[in-house]
Amino acid sequence: MPLSTESIRSRYSRRHVIARHRLAATFLCVFALSAAVSPAKAVRAEASGPTPEAFFGFRMGADDHLADWDGMVRYFTELDRVSDRMTVEPVGQTTGKRPYLLATISSPETIASLAQVRARHRRLADPLTTPEAEALTLARDGKVVVLIGAGVHSTEIGSTQAMNELAWTLALDRSPTVERILRHVVVLLVPCENPDGLQQIVDWYRSNRGTPYEDSPPPELYHQYAGHDNNRDAYMNTQVETANLTRIMYRDWLPEVYLDLHQMGPARARIFLPPYRSPSNPNIDPLLWSEINVLGQTMAAHVQASGRTGVLWGETYTGFWQGANSTAPWWHNIVGLLSEVAGARLAGPIDQEPADPAPGSLAFATRQRQADPGAVLIQPPSDTQYRMNYPEPWLGGTWTPRDVVEYHLLAAMGLLEGAANNHEILSQNFYRMHQRTVERFSAGNPFAFVVPPDQGDRGAATELVRLLEAGGGEVVRAAEPFVADGKSFAAGTVVVPLAQPFGRWIKDLLEPQTYPDVRPASGAPAERPYDVTAWTLGMLMGVDVQQIERPFSLPRANAGALAANGRIVGSGATAVIGRAANADVTLVNRLLASGARLAWTPAPVTLDDRQWAAGTIFTKDVSQEVLTSALRDLPVTVTLTDNWPESTLIPMRPPRTAIIDPWGGHSDAGWTRWIFERHGFAYTRLRPPEIRGTDLARRFDAIVVPEIPTALLLHGMQGPRVRPEYRGGLEDAGIQALRAFVDAGGTLVTFGNAAELAIDRLDAPLTIATRGDDLDGTYCPGALLRIALTPEHPVTFGMPAAADAMFVMNSGYAASRGADGIIPIARYATEELRRSGYLAGGNRLAGTLAAAEVPMGRGRVIVLGFRPQHRAQTWGTFKMIFNALYYAAARGAQPPPPTQMF
Repeated sequence: MPLSTESIRSRYSRRHVIARHRLAATFLCVFALSAAVSPAKAVRAEASGPTPEAFFGFRMGADDHLADWDGMVRYFTELDRVSDRMTVEPVGQTTGKRPYLLATISSPETIASLAQVRARHRRLADPLTTPEAEALTLARDGKVVVLIGAGVHSTEIGSTQAMNELAWTLALDRSPTVERILRHVVVLLVPCENPDGLQQIVDWYRSNRGTPYEDSPPPELYHQYAGHDNNRDAYMNTQVETANLTRIMYRDWLPEVYLDLHQMGPARARIFLPPYRSPSNPNIDPLLWSEINVLGQTMAAHVQASGRTGVLWGETYTGFWQGANSTAPWWHNIVGLLSEVAGARLAGPIDQEPADPAPGSLAFATRQRQADPGAVLIQPPSDTQYRMNYPEPWLGGTWTPRDVVEYHLLAAMGLLEGAANNHEILSQNFYRMHQRTVERFSAGNPFAFVVPPDQGDRGAATELVRLLEAGGGEVVRAAEPFVADGKSFAAGTVVVPLAQPFGRWIKDLLEPQTYPDVRPASGAPAERPYDVTAWTLGMLMGVDVQQIERPFSLPRANAGALAANGRIVGSGATAVIGRAANADVTLVNRLLASGARLAWTPAPVTLDDRQWAAGTIFTKDVSQEVLTSALRDLPVTVTLTDNWPESTLIPMRPPRTAIIDPWGGHSDAGWTRWIFERHGFAYTRLRPPEIRGTDLARRFDAIVVPEIPTALLLHGMQGPRVRPEYRGGLEDAGIQALRAFVDAGGTLVTFGNAAELAIDRLDAPLTIATRGDDLDGTYCPGALLRIALTPEHPVTFGMPAAADAMFVMNSGYAASRGADGIIPIARYATEELRRSGYLAGGNRLAGTLAAAEVPMGRGRVIVLGFRPQHRAQTWGTFKMIFNALYYAAARGAQPPPPTQMF
């Protein structure tokens, strides 16, 4: 029988006293800001302001014209100045130090008392402190909050252009429809979720407008590190733009509804709207799917009522995956909606051949009537089948950027009208879903997760807890030992109870994923996923997280975050640094950059009656000032002693490292760059054409090949649309340069399927034992698999005997027949291979090589056959990359012998 709200509130009162004080402080800050702004707002009731067309000098979506981010900042600032319905604030900066804006739009009375409105609204999200009767009153008398975000993918540019018109309409239009929306809705607009990318794309277009390269792809990623993957960062928050959106959504406002505006290819429908297709994630409240379906269909009806065709729902996009901006809200009981509008050219039309070209047909007549001589001709629509979820297919014709803008606007206005018409029930259900979440977990099964303080990588554990808190989760840091599920836990253990509003999200992030068995009919084969199916944070990050099934009394809590500061223990001239934590590497790189001399042991050593593992790093005569400075903000322990190991040590120096990164950019290379910068590794970006004819061994110890398709590496961007200076790839001359680099003693490090470049082009003596994209054999589009490590190999220093690796359509390897000298670094486990996510045919993968050192000439190829840095999430396998670089520096150009170092 579910516990009452009163009993739940009593059980967790201590934790939420802390939470209430935290929220109260937030509200006071917000109220102070609002008070400073409100008096000026009060005199603006009859103000008017420029339309986007008047401000920018062209209509949004006009051919050959684009509004850039700098202009949008000025325009939103102007709307804020003239409208008493709107306030605009920067909530942070972007990677490129541009402002990240949030516009809040509602009735003038609401804007004038925004802090109080936000405080009342947030009470709906906490059934532990808000009785049900109060919640129903708040839902009746309050407003529903709807957040709309645009432009996370910068080439999907119509959504950001539409935001200018949407903001003007809501801020200044006096129509009854808008007035009704603002009476019942607080609208939050993030006009661009990737401002750097928008500015880059517009600048690039303007520099090429009127030339044969007007539609040329840009030479760089439109997000500096993540590229298109910036929409896959929602639970990891590696990028500042994601962190800004996360703070708005889960800490500051907690909207009932979120809409993410996207664009898709033009081959099929004109717009996708929810409902989503199966499977659904079992950790999501079923009520949420009903609300998603209702609001998705409300948007669809609004688009169709305008006379537009090509509205599709219930296909392509599933309800299972955690990682996107539009999907992560589901586990927070927020109605997360995705719209995908068919794209045109960036700033010009396309002309799609009609599906029925017979003279006199409606489709043919429409095309003839709308044909644009400047349009690019493309193939007819690939899907014209009338059906329940596609009742009026798009049959072809001219499709312009203005069409894209209008579909975005229609979908957004349809959502806002639907939210206004259902404001009370949306708010009631928002509270109910949080209440049901608390009741669901109060009796256990499971009850909580715990993160013990004794972790191999204290920094990874700290980051895991920080991510839970960033997403709105509440944690308890035990001030005393306690017992749960019959096991004893020490003081300092982090307890994450699930009987809290976002308990479903926490459970989904911390437990292993099992992809549902979905079959279109009885006896039919199960449908296989097409995307990543695993995101278990403890496994991704190499952190020990334990699930507790039965309720227990929560321990007395310590306040404050987990310690992230470094520690120095002992005394003496010798400093000892481990390899177990990723932050150890950051410390080492800082010390190397300061000029300190360091060396590592290739085998375990005993010092001061304590055994230190292979790979342990030693230095001496580093001043306390230098050591303390290098330790700043690093959760690392350095041990000082007066002794020095007697065994042979390998001198260290900063590895001279290059990352192959093609023109046009690639996300896997971008993530690699981000990880290197975060941990203090210097690197050179090598464009494939630059490699041809280069003596690479004179410049580099290690060359990293991220998981980039071999064809892109070999040939690069091609075609008449590509600017000549950005065409080309390695070609034969580049392959010869890489071969010469390895033969001369260099180390080539390949990630994931980039091993195929070494096998197929450099004749590395490996064979592919099984592929992860073989539908008839092994199939794994994204799962965490267990790997057994070779402990004595330098690439595994600091690692446990087994680890979890992210496998995304990768391969298992074997030595070629007759090959000698291949050194296994890791193998896929023969038992309990699948740890989280979907894997079919794992028996073929078990026991094959997951990582190996392949000697070639005087050098070697280090094959890391999975994705060791997948989207900067796989903290548990980062060390294999870092170790490979140090190993390359030790094995490349000869460093000075130990006697010359110390």
